[in-house]
Amino acid sequence: MFFQLLRRKIHKVDNKILYTVLLIIFIFLSSWIIHAIEPETFDSYFTALWWMMTTVTTVGYGDISPTSLAGQLYAMTAVYIVGIGLMGVVIGYIFDAIQEYRKNKEEGKLAYKDSKHYIIINYTKRSKETIWELLNLQEDQDIVLIDESLDQTPIRHDRVHFVSGNPANANTLHQANIKESQAVLIFASDDVKNYSLADGQTLLITTTIEGLGNDEGFEVYTIAEILYDQHISAFKHSDVDEFITPNQTSAHLIAKSATYKGTSEMFRQLTSTNYGHDIYSIKKHPSWETYRDAHIGLLEYGATLLAEGEQLGLAKKADKTIPEGANLLVICDEDTYEKISNL
Repeated sequence: MFFQLLRRKIHKVDNKILYTVLLIIFIFLSSWIIHAIEPETFDSYFTALWWMMTTVTTVGYGDISPTSLAGQLYAMTAVYIVGIGLMGVVIGYIFDAIQEYRKNKEEGKLAYKDSKHYIIINYTKRSKETIWELLNLQEDQDIVLIDESLDQTPIRHDRVHFVSGNPANANTLHQANIKESQAVLIFASDDVKNYSLADGQTLLITTTIEGLGNDEGFEVYTIAEILYDQHISAFKHSDVDEFITPNQTSAHLIAKSATYKGTSEMFRQLTSTNYGHDIYSIKKHPSWETYRDAHIGLLEYGATLLAEGEQLGLAKKADKTIPEGANLLVICDEDTYEKISNL
């Protein structure tokens, strides 16, 4: 009766756990046995344990080995056959576990556990460029890509984590750890050619994010790509912080470039981290009371004050007091930014 019950219990135990436990028991028990057989050779239990570990892992330094017939017979029959066999099985399980982890990670089945990351929803030509720009801009923050049309990650990078699933599903958003994310960037899917349908999908995703935030008590900065700017009014009840309209923006930029030569090159420099000047965000320096003070102070370092948050017309309120916590946007190169950010 006892052995039948024991056999049933063993059958329910995962083989990986069973073989690992057996290996551990075998190593410690065999160390005690070989120490008991040859106390002169293995003068301490630790010495016997050292020999067991180097033997079953096939390292075999040769600095110590059994010298008696009993010790050698035990080593040949038990340690070499059973011990090395068990170790081989366990190492095989370890390699299988590593391969399984890599496979699940590439297929987007693992949850992201860290925080302060960016979530990119839908893998498109534009989101691909955004991912690489963020990797260049933020050297210590990860990116979580959510896409339901891909079988595995399209970008193999240490700081890019892939989640496969429907972005309008709460479970998928939880898997991406949206609650602790820095921002969510929603891109219109390339698979949907109709602008209304594509923007409708974006609206569904933003509504899901807002509902999840209300239910669980968190807020996340949301940026949504809208293909047709007249659809923005449909998002008035969604908590979207910024809208990007790539089609209208491109059309306006082409028109500006035709009218004012060199406009497109200026925008290209400002929107790329690869060369030229960039737009950076800095905090107010204690010595700056007004926007004029900030403008003059920044010019001394070779930087230009562009805006405060969404407000571009700072020249008209140059003598106005800069509010505490203001988000000042400046144009400069990377070296200059390093200087002014440490003021």
